[in-house]
Amino acid sequence: TEEEYTEFYKSISKDYLDPLAYTHFNAEGEIEFKSILFLPKKAPFDMMDNYWTKKSDVKLFVRRVLVAEKFDELLPRYLNFVRGVVDSDDLPLNVSREQLQQNKIMKVISKKLVRKVLELMKKLAKDEESGGDEEEEGEEKEEEEKKEKKDEEGLWTKFWKEFNKNLKMGCYEDDSNRSKLSKLLRFHTTKSDGKEISLDKYLDRMQESQESIYYMSGDSLDTMKKAPALQIFLKKDLEVLMLPDHLDEPCLQKLADYEGKKFVSIQKADVKLDETEEEKKRFSK
Repeated sequence: TEEEYTEFYKSISKDYLDPLAYTHFNAEGEIEFKSILFLPKKAPFDMMDNYWTKKSDVKLFVRRVLVAEKFDELLPRYLNFVRGVVDSDDLPLNVSREQLQQNKIMKVISKKLVRKVLELMKKLAKDEESGGDEEEEGEEKEEEEKKEKKDEEGLWTKFWKEFNKNLKMGCYEDDSNRSKLSKLLRFHTTKSDGKEISLDKYLDRMQESQESIYYMSGDSLDTMKKAPALQIFLKKDLEVLMLPDHLDEPCLQKLADYEGKKFVSIQKADVKLDETEEEKKRFSK
């Protein structure tokens, strides 16, 4: 039951809050193991300070015997906030930690765990996006109810606020999962009204002739809004991603493009603006 999951989470994580979400699965195939993984609601206040030293918070059991309280190799560094347990029958019991780390089975388990965590995040993000866009059935629904629903933050937004830096680090560090992570990223833009949106949403709103995804970085959204470089884009009604976090730009540079559209900084001297049909006619005269 939900209560049991919550109790279990609190007992392994020493967290007083309930978990935000969890996934419980049995991996089958060449290597079998069971696992429950939890996403916490709140990030520890020192999470980024300890980013390079913090161990993964997933406990490793072999045939129900606890082998390691915290085992580094189970999850990559950027997912070190995930809590949970893994129980494998395939790993050897009486070997040293070093030998376990070298074990091939370990690598397979780790890969599957990362996949499951990213799937769970994808589901949270998807549920929130689809929930927000669905039209209310029956127009007589109270306006207030709608407003409340709008004001309420979805689970993904809550999660993103707490752990966005980790996902951006993942986007920078994890070559094999970068494209999955890119779908989870959220950014402020010149048209997003203070909310953060997905790159998919940006693509949906792009102008037909637009070839690139434009972005700019700066110390704060306010500073960026006043930047001279931005004014021509506002005039042409081109949406620009605004990146106030110093982790944003390295992450986009690693991605290079999204769904075939290149990321282009509007602060570079050689930025080319896509011409509209009208402008093309005017200049070709």
